[in-house]
Amino acid sequence: MRARRVLTYEHRGEQADLVYSRYALHHLPDFWKALGLIRIADMLRPGGILRLWDVVYSFEPSDAEARLEQWMSEAATTTVDHGWLRAELEEHVRDESSTFSWLLEPMLTRAGFAIKQRDYSEDQIFARYICVKSARA
Repeated sequence: MRARRVLTYEHRGEQADLVYSRYALHHLPDFWKALGLIRIADMLRPGGILRLWDVVYSFEPSDAEARLEQWMSEAATTTVDHGWLRAELEEHVRDESSTFSWLLEPMLTRAGFAIKQRDYSEDQIFARYICVKSARA
């Protein structure tokens, strides 16, 4: 689901069984991210699943400079044909709204999800979640 679409989408019909979001929510500041997660929960049936995969920092803020430098050094390519240039990764960190796992996870819980599985990448830059909408949400 595209980031802004989660804020404007009008679901019709029965509640959905599954919502899959891949690299979309980091485009939204945390305020809008939290509201978007509530909207996603509203369109899911109780027991429905949210699969979320995004840029989510699972390192401590005090480690940010070292972790981000390591990521950019290891992940950057020299041509756009083979991935992301270092300047593009720097732009992402500067201009996008990626958040820390310790901020995103309470947003998921407050939106009515139980986090059933969380996987952080080895470089602590990406996270994947499987969340289930609680019956009471």
